[in-house]
Amino acid sequence: MPRSHLGRRQLHAPVMVREVLSLLVHDPDGVYADCTLGCGGHAAAILGKLSHQGRLIGLDKDGDSLLAANEELKAFGERVFLFRRDFRELPEVLRELSLGAVSGMLFDLGLSSFQLDADRGFSYQKDSPLDMRFDVNEGETAAEILNTRSEEELAELFRQHADLRHARRQARAIVEHRKRGALRTTKDLVVALRRATPSGNPHRALARVFQALRIAVNDELSAIRRALALDTPFLSPGGRVCVISYHSGEDRIVKHFMRENVVFADGLEGRLETLTRRVVRPQPDEVSQNPRSRSARLRAARRS
Repeated sequence: MPRSHLGRRQLHAPVMVREVLSLLVHDPDGVYADCTLGCGGHAAAILGKLSHQGRLIGLDKDGDSLLAANEELKAFGERVFLFRRDFRELPEVLRELSLGAVSGMLFDLGLSSFQLDADRGFSYQKDSPLDMRFDVNEGETAAEILNTRSEEELAELFRQHADLRHARRQARAIVEHRKRGALRTTKDLVVALRRATPSGNPHRALARVFQALRIAVNDELSAIRRALALDTPFLSPGGRVCVISYHSGEDRIVKHFMRENVVFADGLEGRLETLTRRVVRPQPDEVSQNPRSRSARLRAARRS
C-alpha cells in the first residue's frame, strides 16, 4: 500500500481493512467503487489487492478529503477515477465512465480523522465554528440548527440520532444558553451542555450530542437509505457490497436493506446474499491501535 504523500502525519487509519478486503475483493481484474472515499486509505488497500487491470472509482463530497485522497492514490495512476460527488450519484458517474456495473462497492459511514481534526465543528475536543457540513457549500450548519430549533425539536433530534437519555434536559440547556447569546463555536455548545451532561461519562455524552447534530446537518440516515437503493442495482453478478456503520441507526438501515429485493441494472431481480451472519466488529488489536474504530460495525452481501 502506498504511503501518504501528505507529510509524516497519518491523516486517517482506515477501519477493518483486513475484513473489508476479504469480503469485498473477489475479482482482481474488476472495477470497485469506494463510495465514501475519505482520505483514500481503504481505496489504496483495495487497489493493492487488484491486478494492473483492476480499477477504482472514488466518490466524496468533501473537497479537502478528496485532495488528500488524490495525493494518497497518485501512485496508482490511471487506474483511479476520483469525483467530488455524493455517494448517491454513483449511477451518474458510471454512465459518465461508460460502465454498466461494478464488481464491488464500499460505504464507510464514519468521519475520517482528517475531518475530525478540521475546523468545522465535528469534535467537541477542539474549539471551532459549529458547521459540521460535509460539503460546506450546501445546507444548514449546526449553529443554524442549534439557534433556531425549538426545545422539543432539539430533544427529538438528540433522541432519534443518538438515543440520548437526557435529550430534553440537554435541549433545554441549549435554549437557555442562547437567550444570553447565539451558539457559534463548539466551545459555546460544550459550555451550554455542562450542567445538563451526566457526570458518569461526560465525554461519551458530549460525543453523542455532536454525533446527533452531524447526522441532522447532513441528513445522513435518509442519504444512506437512498444511496443503497440507488447504487446496489449496479452490482455485476457476483458483485459485493460492504458497509461500515458506527451506530445502531445506521446499522439497522443496512441490515434491513440487505434483506430486500433489488432490481438490478441489467433487468434481473433478486435478493442479496448476506456474507456476514452477524455484524463484524474490529479485532482487539485494531481497537488498541486505533480507538476510533471501536464503534465500527461491518456488514457485507453479494449479488447471486
